[in-house]
Amino acid sequence: MKLLKAFFGLLLLASVCYLGNMRLAGVPPIFKFIDPYHGFWRNAECLDCSTDSVLVVATKDAAQITVDERGVPHIFAQNEYDLYFLQGYLTAKDRLWQMEFQTHAAAGRISELVGDKALEFDLEQRRIGMTWAAEKALEVIAEDSVSVLILNAYADGVNAWIEGLSDQDLPLEYKLLDYRPESWSVFKSALLLKYMAKMLTGTERDRPNTEALKLLGEEMFWKLYPDQTYLDDPIVPDFVTGSDTESDTKGSVTHSQTAWTMDEIQPHIVGSNNWAVSGDRTENGNAILCNDPHLKLSLPSIWYEIQLSAPSVNCYGVSLPGSPGVTIGFNDSIAWGVTNAGRDVKDYYRLSFDKENRYEVGDELYDAELRLEEVKVRGAKTIIDSVLYTVYGPVAHSSKDENLALRWLAHDPSNELRTFYELNRASNFQEYAAALSHYNCPGQNFVFADVNNNIAIWQQGKFKDKPVGYGKFLLDGTDPVHLQEKFIPQTDNPHMLNPTRGFVSSANQSAVDTSYPYYVSGVYEEFRNRTINRFLRNDSVVTISDMQALQLSNYNLLAEEALPLMLGLLDTSQFKYAEMEQLALTELRNWNYSNDKGIIAPTVFEIWWDEFNTLLWDEFNKQDYDQDMYYRYSWEQMAKDGKAKVDMRDTRYVYPMAKIAIDLLKNDTTNIMFDHHSSNDKIEVARDIVYDSFYWTAMKFGDIIKYKFSAPHWGHYQGTTVQHLLRVDALSSDKLFVGGSENAPNATTSTHGPSWRMIVELDKNGPKAFGVLPGGQSGNPGSSKYVHSLENWANGEYHALRFLKKDSELRSDWTTLSIKPMEP
Repeated sequence: MKLLKAFFGLLLLASVCYLGNMRLAGVPPIFKFIDPYHGFWRNAECLDCSTDSVLVVATKDAAQITVDERGVPHIFAQNEYDLYFLQGYLTAKDRLWQMEFQTHAAAGRISELVGDKALEFDLEQRRIGMTWAAEKALEVIAEDSVSVLILNAYADGVNAWIEGLSDQDLPLEYKLLDYRPESWSVFKSALLLKYMAKMLTGTERDRPNTEALKLLGEEMFWKLYPDQTYLDDPIVPDFVTGSDTESDTKGSVTHSQTAWTMDEIQPHIVGSNNWAVSGDRTENGNAILCNDPHLKLSLPSIWYEIQLSAPSVNCYGVSLPGSPGVTIGFNDSIAWGVTNAGRDVKDYYRLSFDKENRYEVGDELYDAELRLEEVKVRGAKTIIDSVLYTVYGPVAHSSKDENLALRWLAHDPSNELRTFYELNRASNFQEYAAALSHYNCPGQNFVFADVNNNIAIWQQGKFKDKPVGYGKFLLDGTDPVHLQEKFIPQTDNPHMLNPTRGFVSSANQSAVDTSYPYYVSGVYEEFRNRTINRFLRNDSVVTISDMQALQLSNYNLLAEEALPLMLGLLDTSQFKYAEMEQLALTELRNWNYSNDKGIIAPTVFEIWWDEFNTLLWDEFNKQDYDQDMYYRYSWEQMAKDGKAKVDMRDTRYVYPMAKIAIDLLKNDTTNIMFDHHSSNDKIEVARDIVYDSFYWTAMKFGDIIKYKFSAPHWGHYQGTTVQHLLRVDALSSDKLFVGGSENAPNATTSTHGPSWRMIVELDKNGPKAFGVLPGGQSGNPGSSKYVHSLENWANGEYHALRFLKKDSELRSDWTTLSIKPMEP
């Protein structure tokens, strides 16, 4: 019996050991993961706090790295290869897993890591041609020896870090998912840039518009979905194409003699703000530039802060982990920043194929190119997906009913990296404009300021010169007219230099008004831009503090324009749920339209606005939706189901823009759209919709308080979270108590917000700059630098950005590394 017990005991131990070293149901090998010497415990140590003062790597010359108190590296190199080698090395040290995960996502390879839960996502990436776009970009990059040099140097630096990584020092996510990093390549950097292009051109409306046109008819469609160039405050008002924009530059203007002149050389609308104010309007007489790109908030942070210094360049700002150079930043002469243009650069064409994958365009019969996409799936069989490529591009959507070929301008060969390489070195407006000439996609609004008090803005990208209405709907791919493409010249892209009003700005609104001679279509912001411009027009003397206050402003112009109309139509004599309706009404009447974190009124308004739109646009809701059932679905049930709200929209449609709803409330209160789609006994008007939506708002507001789904204050209700890329709660932030609104300059929502706040004053004695990330420099959750700045960001605080010189006096909480090249 003792032998039998011993045998089963040994068998149990062996089984535990065997299972403990296996990956089961997505869980990493538990013994490997908890190993005190190689497992996750190792990541709790401060690996980014090395006391080594000398680093021997494969650089060409000696170099120096100073790391400041926030973990920001300041690289001082003697040549460009070493500069970008060290940028790649240090970025990999802090962000390797993030870099690789995002390029896996771009290539449609996440299923390799997490299994079939990512299969649909991966298939979409393959079908829209992400790797094909990166391959075409490399064709252009290969012709530019400077781009080849810096990309190869960056890749060499990343790989030098990878080669020195032992299993015990792998980033935590590799241990969680039980895999090792691949070698980095130039192709991965190209993929990353296409991934950003997808993120920033993802708001497409071709199919929803086509479906809405069928539902509404042409007359009603154009009333509800007009082209948006009529909106107030375009980026470049009264733009005249072909104008000489360089005649009014201030200060000395010299053409660059730097190395670059040598021959060898989206579901959520993504928004941002940028502006520049002339020194004629500032307290110190210096131009001030501001930028805060609004993206999905994530950990590790989207951006990596860095200073790059070599004989040909000295710049500071943020880079994309995986791409060399500084994307948003400044040097000692200029500053620049970007916002999304919102222009429509995707068109979909209907095509039919025969059994041999042939299709017709006009009188010609074309053979589609078949590309077999091999999607490896962890723990399951490899999937082979067949993607057809046409004269327009890949067939991105295919079903038994239709095939849609995608023409996306990000597929065209381009070298956006060269733009940032030149901006990093630019010293005046002419060099800024020349740098933009390389930039194709995604369309961006590049703001500019320099030490000579020049300010400018330029919407840059490759944009089609197309007929009115073109691309707003799905197109007939058999019509050969679509193959005759023309493009707007760069000089005719909207831009403005030194306007008399003393500022330039953009916040994702339309770039031009109806006087612009080219047809412009896209999805644009309606409120933030006007709040920003109102402030800049009214404030005659601007300070850094003023600019910080504007970036942090929670003022909701949508509420200012919509709420008085709604309150004016609200019949309080109908109140059925009197206590809560009166409480909600009192909050709204005493509100100043600012979505501040510690007050209740924004919560009431945002619920009301959602309820109002659900009723107003009920034609676009699910056909089988039961209105009474929808409203009986209480916050108590939502809490049980883990939902914040019930979305009854039919995914085939997109609601009209908020400005349309406001116009109806103001000018057409009996419009047929106010009639309940599901009611037969009455024709409702605006007053009915306003009251019904307010009643259910009060009910839901009461449920919030009764069931404590969340505290009623806006900062709690909004529930902003900075989520880890793996969506692991333990690696994500807690809910942040912050204000903001997508309609306010501080465009913070539950998932999106300012991914980098930057303010730069261009002083001739050296730039004075401030900034903050919603996270930290390190991608290691065990590091003190992982969320180092998140609390500062949430509190509206800024860090001084230290634009150092090689011989700058060091602080006690900084470290310096001397870089020695390896012996041959």
